[in-house]
Amino acid sequence: MSRLHDLEDLAAFAADLDARKLPPEVVMSARACLLYGLAVGIGTRRARPARLALCAMERRREPGNTTRLIDGITTSQGSATFANAVLLSGRVQGDSHPCGHIGGVVIPAALASAEEVGASGEELVSALVAGYEVALRIGRDHAADLSVNGFRTTPCYGVFGASVAVGRLRGFDARQVRSAIGLAANFAGGLREYVDAGTEESPFQAGFAARNGVYVADLVGCGLASAPSALHGAAGFYRAFGTVDVDYGKRLIENLGTDFEFTSVTWKQYPACQFLRGLIRGLGQLRGAARGADVDFVEIRMNPFEADFIGVRYAGPFTSATQTVMSAPFCAALAWTSGTASFDGLRSFEDPAVNALVPKVNIVADPDRKRYEPYIEVHLSDGRKLEWIEQAGDSNYRVTWPAACDMTLQLCAEVYVPSAKATELIDTVARIEAMPDVKKLVETVCAATTH
Repeated sequence: MSRLHDLEDLAAFAADLDARKLPPEVVMSARACLLYGLAVGIGTRRARPARLALCAMERRREPGNTTRLIDGITTSQGSATFANAVLLSGRVQGDSHPCGHIGGVVIPAALASAEEVGASGEELVSALVAGYEVALRIGRDHAADLSVNGFRTTPCYGVFGASVAVGRLRGFDARQVRSAIGLAANFAGGLREYVDAGTEESPFQAGFAARNGVYVADLVGCGLASAPSALHGAAGFYRAFGTVDVDYGKRLIENLGTDFEFTSVTWKQYPACQFLRGLIRGLGQLRGAARGADVDFVEIRMNPFEADFIGVRYAGPFTSATQTVMSAPFCAALAWTSGTASFDGLRSFEDPAVNALVPKVNIVADPDRKRYEPYIEVHLSDGRKLEWIEQAGDSNYRVTWPAACDMTLQLCAEVYVPSAKATELIDTVARIEAMPDVKKLVETVCAATTH
């Protein structure tokens, strides 16, 4: 079945999207995603990836009028977008969806573009919704197979969202947006091998995807057209990154403009893999009931896709946060010994109590468990068995405005940013649609990151 017209309809939707015509709850979701994404960036200000990005960008400083959020320096749009995407992605706590952590790509690209062209806050919101929605619709029925093939969802789908968001802010018509989506398919990429290797490519993949979105818009703005069949063709994106003869685009435009996929993105209570948030929370709660008894062993039953996902079963030795944030045994042991999984705790590779418990954690692939709903048994030395079941799945973690505000205060406090600056960011994003430009928003974020 030909899907060429579906892509045209998706492009027209993105080109015409106007925040003033969206339901209030959809606009509120966009506001919440923006606030949460920027707060995660502030919480990453002391992390190594942000410093590495600055080091790389300083090797060839490019003049421009777009701001790097980490230090307030103005540079070219591509350079600032890259650095800002690494900042928002450097602590593995950005918004989450089965298609990846799209906010860490789309928000930096859209914000830099809005600053570059002098767009209003309302136009920024329109671009964010368009970018998120296109990226997630392209990926939602494809992400599992893409991941199985070794690719990483965030950069592979994020580049579509970044391209569309930048194009929307530059006033692209439907034909240009379609070309942007098609051209973005040529720049999708990013491998998961870094997880097994324990290396640090992850946030930089987001940086390249966001920057490539800017370059895609540059080329399309200069007149470059792309293959209309870039998604669905015999040598297109879906075939190259998926499985032969699967119709991945069957829901590409389903209820387009009525149901918004991006409103299902979730936040992270901990800077670890989204598959592990339930087991961290559950073990953090169960530990109080142990009353001093030692742990004989822990069994965690997870959906097979999660249990067998790359890095989830890894049990050491641990030498990098890339390993610990994906490891269910490490996160379980850390949650039991400390009550949580903090940024610093996930980097305490030599903690004797954690490492002693890791071998006692058994991960079971259970087809009866739904995604994001682990079941935990803790068997204690006194013969007792403690149980915990995550029954809410994703529904408890939607990126709502109250959740974004709470996480903004928490993340800012963690990196010693005064609460007044956190509150100022909340107030600024709350009024974003009324702002004639994004200068105040950029200044407010920089005031926190450079404090």
